[in-house]
Amino acid sequence: MIRLQAGQTGPSGLLKDWWTHETRLYCHCPWSDSLCQLPASAQADDLDWISGCWRNEDRSYKEVWTKPEHGYLFGYALNLNGETATFFEQTRIELGTPATFNAYPGGFGPSEFTETSRARNTVTFANPEHDFPQVITYTRDGRRMTATISRMNGDQAQVFSFRRC
Repeated sequence: MIRLQAGQTGPSGLLKDWWTHETRLYCHCPWSDSLCQLPASAQADDLDWISGCWRNEDRSYKEVWTKPEHGYLFGYALNLNGETATFFEQTRIELGTPATFNAYPGGFGPSEFTETSRARNTVTFANPEHDFPQVITYTRDGRRMTATISRMNGDQAQVFSFRRC
């Protein structure tokens, strides 16, 4: 088992508290005394699958994400009434272990969510102190992607289904 103290640089070059043990990567969860468990294969480039333009079926919602670059993915979302934007949100994912999702709804924020789990083509971020949502999960399946938001216990879940633009 390898243990790095706060401020030491790991193999990825990130300054984080983390531990590796066999095939698992552990990170400290700021809202809990327990450890989050992430797969060892969870590298920054693993979130490349979010990149691109995504729209819901009735074209009333659009989400766009850049490719990972210099440790970030940048995005924006638009609620649309025809071609008129009725609401916007800017987003940023700071890549790392764990990654951090920052939302700026209407340009205000950030509301910060910490990665709690990641597998192939799925990632979950959480912030139990946030009013709503408290959990954000993205899942990709081919040319489709879903974003699910909810409370920590799963209540008030809303699922957004997207296809490539």
